[in-house]
Amino acid sequence: MINVCDIKKSFGDNEVLKGVSFRVKKGEAVSIIGSSGSGKSTILRSIVGLEKINDGSIYIDDEPLVENGVYIDDKTFRVRSLKMGMVFQHFNLFPHLSVRENLCLAPKCVLKRSNEELNSRCEKLLDKVGLSDKVDAMPSSLSGGQKQRVAIARSLMMEPEILLFDEPTSALDPELTGEVLTVMKELASENMTMIIVTHEMSFAEEVSDRVIFMDKGVVLIDDVPEKVLVNPENERIKSFLNKL
Repeated sequence: MINVCDIKKSFGDNEVLKGVSFRVKKGEAVSIIGSSGSGKSTILRSIVGLEKINDGSIYIDDEPLVENGVYIDDKTFRVRSLKMGMVFQHFNLFPHLSVRENLCLAPKCVLKRSNEELNSRCEKLLDKVGLSDKVDAMPSSLSGGQKQRVAIARSLMMEPEILLFDEPTSALDPELTGEVLTVMKELASENMTMIIVTHEMSFAEEVSDRVIFMDKGVVLIDDVPEKVLVNPENERIKSFLNKL
């Protein structure tokens, strides 16, 4: 589903990604871990086009978004990127719209779905994330964990084949973190293709098919959770885990 080939990204003189490559198969959940500044979030932002890479290639379902540093045309890029949804650290709900309106806005404008279809899907997804009673609530009345679960439901409204999570629990306290991780575990159990940037090591161990450890802009190891999180051989990974 996702093929990232030798991508490079610099911000001025700061080379953030130094030739990163990995693949994600359909139905896989892959966690990306590493210290701050290692390039984790930049990878996700590059995959969805929020950052433009300087070199390398990114393919979604064998179709290029960028090849050898050259991007496809904007219209085709938008169509192909609709296969992906992204959940950010911060919820970014529209404060003046109800939960229902937040969920229905994008698929109505982009996918041209009918109001009846949108309302039905909205209610099903809110039930899925445990918020069926909040369909007409305003974001200001929700806790942080509830807002993030609404953000996940909003991404699912666009019917993506791939979900990218950029540290979705980093702004939440431990109790609310559990609410969000429960929803993500359910998605993983349903074989949703996911890439998850996270600092939740126990969660990564439980749900991931593979774990990628990033260090200073490179992939240091890409392997099953057992070899990355439980019995790592690499001294850099051991040092990282010991500090958590």
